Amino acid sequence: MRADDWFAVLPDSAAADVAVTGLVRSPGVVVALRHPSGRPCLIGVFTAPAPVCVTLGPIQVAVIGHSPVTATDLERRAARLTHHGAAEDVVAGLPGSFHLVTVVDGAPRIRGDAAGLRRVFHTTLDGVTVAADRADVLAAWRGAEVNQDRLVSRLLTFVPPPLSGSMWNGVHAVEPGQAVLLSRDGSVRATRWWQPPEPGLDLGQGAPMVGQAVAEAVACRVRDGRTIAADLSGGLDSTPLCFLAQTALREHTARPPTLLHPGVREGAGRLVTVRSGALDLAHDDERWARQAAALLDGEHLVLAPGELPGRYARVAEPVTGLDEPLGVLSNVADLRTVAERLAAHGASVHLTGHGGDEVTLPPPCYLHDLARRHPLAWWPHLRERRAKSRWPLAASLAALAGHRSYPSWLARQAGLLTAPYPPEHRPDLGWEWPLRLPSWTHPDAAATAARLLRQAAAHAEPLAGTRAQHLTLAAIRDSAADLRLAQRLTARYGAAMQTPYLDTPVIDACLAIRVDHRARPGAYKPLTVAAMAGRVPAQCLSRTTKGEFSFTFFDGLRRHRDQLLALAEGSRLAALGLADPAALRRAVLRTPTTDDPGDDLERFIAMENWLRALPPPPRTRPAQEGPDR
Repeated sequence: MRADDWFAVLPDSAAADVAVTGLVRSPGVVVALRHPSGRPCLIGVFTAPAPVCVTLGPIQVAVIGHSPVTATDLERRAARLTHHGAAEDVVAGLPGSFHLVTVVDGAPRIRGDAAGLRRVFHTTLDGVTVAADRADVLAAWRGAEVNQDRLVSRLLTFVPPPLSGSMWNGVHAVEPGQAVLLSRDGSVRATRWWQPPEPGLDLGQGAPMVGQAVAEAVACRVRDGRTIAADLSGGLDSTPLCFLAQTALREHTARPPTLLHPGVREGAGRLVTVRSGALDLAHDDERWARQAAALLDGEHLVLAPGELPGRYARVAEPVTGLDEPLGVLSNVADLRTVAERLAAHGASVHLTGHGGDEVTLPPPCYLHDLARRHPLAWWPHLRERRAKSRWPLAASLAALAGHRSYPSWLARQAGLLTAPYPPEHRPDLGWEWPLRLPSWTHPDAAATAARLLRQAAAHAEPLAGTRAQHLTLAAIRDSAADLRLAQRLTARYGAAMQTPYLDTPVIDACLAIRVDHRARPGAYKPLTVAAMAGRVPAQCLSRTTKGEFSFTFFDGLRRHRDQLLALAEGSRLAALGLADPAALRRAVLRTPTTDDPGDDLERFIAMENWLRALPPPPRTRPAQEGPDR
């Protein structure tokens, strides 16, 4: 099992040097960049891809993650950097998913991405502010305690942006889209480097930009003649990635050989697709996946029905090294098994279509925006939504007429946390998904959650000016919170999950398109289809259905309920006063009628496993510091 990556960035000061002296000498830790003084600047444990670093006198630059940039190219780009205000010029037009570190005269600036897959955290050690890409690393150095208010906020079915942040007292999360500047005197300053685009392009204007952005996102992960793996479920998110990977591999093979290292020449890479055989006979993924596989090069790995451990397998085994609860931990055994199988076939990168829905499909509240911004286009969209979801006309018009601000909406949710989840046939066009607590939540914890929401509402600002754009960004961040941990987890066992749809240039391209062009009456995923025209065979873009996976939920409960009972026995959540023990046991023994977004089990598994994995058992206390993101 591979050790987890991490990195930290230090200002050029004697105190910072002293604070990490012992750490720098630890096994596996390398100094990737040094300040002109010789003190460490960028330290960490790095595996593939290695960071690309350059030093030009008092200027240092590092790109950490997936991008096509080379040291020669980065040196040319870094020559234009004279102050931190020009930092983004260094990576202008660069595709991929990466952290950027720029250092000017001993003061580092660090930023991640727009989605939240590349996070930045900071804390103070002996009067020195240190930044890192992992909160748990900083918490261990600081000896930080778990923040109980953060634990309570994670009980919510959807964590609103004002309540997201580090799980540790004294460790602060930098909001996605912001950079943090570390000064030698120990101060820290956050600045914004990314803003969501204004959605003004029509489909004809924007779709080619989306197609190019996704193609470049895939291509920058296909290099050096390596094997690349990709999901091939047959859906309109994963299937295009397979064809784009095939195109990128062919382009690499067609290039004249280049010397990578003395005596080592780049060879032809290959594609390995992976899909799971469906246990549900009504599932149509298999037919679409077979059709696509027949048009793709490479090897097609098919995991037979029942070959994977299944949902809820091994969830009682603590998963260490995660800096926050992993919301998809119910699938931990499957994630691990697929990573191991793909690694055995030579792959270290596993492309997945996660994030595709979030960036290409607007949430239902786009109707609220459409009625105000493009009223002539509004009625056909509402008519289709009513037909699909059986919305009554009066209730639909009432939802459209709602005018609550985001702070007002948040404050109202505080009084609904223990109410039933709204039925699907009742329209909800609010700023985010309805906020609810699991049925097993202790009343004291429910009261705390309501208090936290009311406090957050007092200073909350939406992520964008319209509901749909705000919720799209909030959903991207929510998904990225899980996917960054899933990427780390799968990397331990071989092929690391990669999510090209959540690269910042892809988000930029998708969000620049009008919401009524991302959704079109009578069409399924019109943006994806238009963006991939000419890049993916037409027959593979004609699908109008999406796989449904409730069968895996019920099958997992049948096979692995013992794991849930083991987690409920001696629950840490109950010991901390967050869960009512009797209600928790009822939730574990109960078989729901549907696998809905308010499922009690997912939050329980994620949080209980995370608490049990913390060494030593967590001590908690209410946060004494102001909110951070």
